[in-house]
Amino acid sequence: MIGNEPAMDALMRVDTDVETFIRLIADEVLAYFARRVTPHEDAADCLSETLLVLWRRRDNLPQADAERRAWSFGVAHNVLAAHRRNGVRRLALTGRLRDELRVWPIAPESSDDAAITALASLSARDQELVTLVVWEGLSIAEAGSIIGIRPEAARARYSRARRNLRTRLSRDIRS
Repeated sequence: MIGNEPAMDALMRVDTDVETFIRLIADEVLAYFARRVTPHEDAADCLSETLLVLWRRRDNLPQADAERRAWSFGVAHNVLAAHRRNGVRRLALTGRLRDELRVWPIAPESSDDAAITALASLSARDQELVTLVVWEGLSIAEAGSIIGIRPEAARARYSRARRNLRTRLSRDIRS
């Protein structure tokens, strides 16, 4: 390894030089995105993507500072274009999803306020367990797996939740 020491030193100097450049350009690139990206919080994500590309492609980075700066803004421009394309895709998907949800009811139709109130009286975890079984048609074990409990625990919780619902509903009917 003694013969490779000068090569390693040169490589470390190049990486340090690139790292210094990236630190210097980061504020300018962030300002570039802040002026072009909505919501503004996405500017930081675009910056991190740009810096990642700059670091990965550091061997292609031009030597002259002015060329490095321009090359960095070229990378930022490409990241911005990808961000905008993803935004358009996300909006299209959101529209399609909204149309689908108009066709399917979000929850089963119920005019039984007592049943809805009784369900709301359960803990959030028990509500999720019951609705996964009743509305989504999953087995108790599958529903338990989704909320992160073992099948035996899910069966016990489901049984207890049903008992609580029956008790609550019988009280409401007598009232």
